[in-house]
Amino acid sequence: MRLVFGPDDLEAYAAVRDRLRLHIVAWARRRGMHVEPSLVAAALDHKHGVDGRLGHWTRAHVADALAIWFPRTVALLEDDREAVPVALHALVGFLADQDWLDPRSDAPGDLHAQITDSTPALHDALDDERNHDLGTFWAVQMLRHGVPTADPAAVARFLTQVHTGELQIDRAALAEITRRQRIEEPDAPAEPPELTAELRPVLLPGAARMLAAADSSTALARLRAFTRWVRAGRAVTREGKLLLGDAKAVADALDLDHFSRDRARTSDELPEITLLMAWARQARLVRVVHGRLIQVRSSAPLLSRPIELWKRAFEAIGGIGEHFGGSNVFGAPSLFGMSLGDAFPILLRLLYAAGGDPIPVELFHRVVRDTVNRRMGCVVDDLAGDAEHRLWRRDVTALLDALELLGAVHLEESLDGDNHDQLSALAGRDDPDPTLVSLTPIGLWGVAELLTEQGVHVPQVGELVEEEIEYVCVRVSRLRREVAEAELTAWVQARRPRAAAQEILRYLQRAEDVTHRDLAVFALSRAGTPAREVARYRRDRPSGVPAHWTPSPGSPTRLECDARIRPA
Repeated sequence: MRLVFGPDDLEAYAAVRDRLRLHIVAWARRRGMHVEPSLVAAALDHKHGVDGRLGHWTRAHVADALAIWFPRTVALLEDDREAVPVALHALVGFLADQDWLDPRSDAPGDLHAQITDSTPALHDALDDERNHDLGTFWAVQMLRHGVPTADPAAVARFLTQVHTGELQIDRAALAEITRRQRIEEPDAPAEPPELTAELRPVLLPGAARMLAAADSSTALARLRAFTRWVRAGRAVTREGKLLLGDAKAVADALDLDHFSRDRARTSDELPEITLLMAWARQARLVRVVHGRLIQVRSSAPLLSRPIELWKRAFEAIGGIGEHFGGSNVFGAPSLFGMSLGDAFPILLRLLYAAGGDPIPVELFHRVVRDTVNRRMGCVVDDLAGDAEHRLWRRDVTALLDALELLGAVHLEESLDGDNHDQLSALAGRDDPDPTLVSLTPIGLWGVAELLTEQGVHVPQVGELVEEEIEYVCVRVSRLRREVAEAELTAWVQARRPRAAAQEILRYLQRAEDVTHRDLAVFALSRAGTPAREVARYRRDRPSGVPAHWTPSPGSPTRLECDARIRPA
């Protein structure tokens, strides 16, 4: 029986909740207790909403459920109140009897005592209808007047009677609930969900691997060579650009701008040199002083420190967006009202959230559009024509090429024809960009450093060592296998091998999900368990209730479980 769920595991949770409430009701019936199934389900819903850990209960969880959550969200009549603490007693008793309360839970006796202590608070809260939320308030009124909530005509007739004054309700309580909900209701999210999702831990490279990556970076070699070419100084135009002769000379020395070197009439017509100079200036390797381009003296030591130089160059990319092709349209910063410099952090977060896996460039385009549209309150990008769209995409391509030159990303094309429809849906056009982009190991490190400096929490491997094993298995099941194994290894190493093995074995007695079992067995192998014993657990089926479990004779049916007391 699975007891830990993420916020997106709604279908898996619903199936377990139905099975678990049937177990609890049957367990209570054998002990002469009458338990309302829907209230057991409501208590489980509360815990799922708090942290997704159905087996983790503390006195604070119990007190919050009785004093706040049930009065606010569950429609209860006067005769139903006593059933709430009974349901919680049965839930705690069943979990304790099965040894399913996790190690961080309070003792069962303490939990039962808290249920008794908090029952008066439940009654006090239910006596004041202002403690309901809006949906619960109306559900209670309809229950009180015998209105079948599944009948739209009956509900409409009831609302009409309330509006005309034929039926009386506590309008002062309704006004207070409405006022409070207006204050508590969050505004529409300012950012698309892709930018607010929780980041996942990744495996960052060691110093030797980063040093090798920085030494092999094409962009770093060019920046170093350009900075040394500048030496004591080079004359620049009034606009701060290289003279044509110097630009051609450095292009020849660095073997750049092959197709435009001979035809160029100004240094602006040498795009690779223009970008390189802008990049070096943004990285504070060179600067313009009194009409000359000179080296920044304090940055000279960086030329012989590859990792520090790489980080400086990586951070500088976000500030040279306007030099990637200049897509200013009608005076606006860009097609979407967002410059590449503003969009760069969006790209980095999307890439880091993928944990090194490739994402389509079209996802980045879509998230940028959604971000601007939310900020402006309208569909801004619809106002742009096809030419403006292509300018923006050209500049994004140049940005990605620069990141690839630095060695921060890997670019590839999606060759799977089945992905075309998905890319088209993301792009909103029939000719989507097939490019997939992923962070390299040193790129992951660079983004982690940037996010940390911005105050963003970047999860690290080992942060889950204090958690119980099921929680760790569920959390790491969505990570790359090597990251999951590193997290489980750290979990085992944080406790005595015997204690780790015992906790894992208790979990394996009820674990049903194949992926979660496989991860737990891996952790067992790291706890010093003999290989023969590990192989047996890898081979055996779960000893808990199988997936095709059906209630035994005498257990309440689904119809009985869906009684009239429901969460609103």
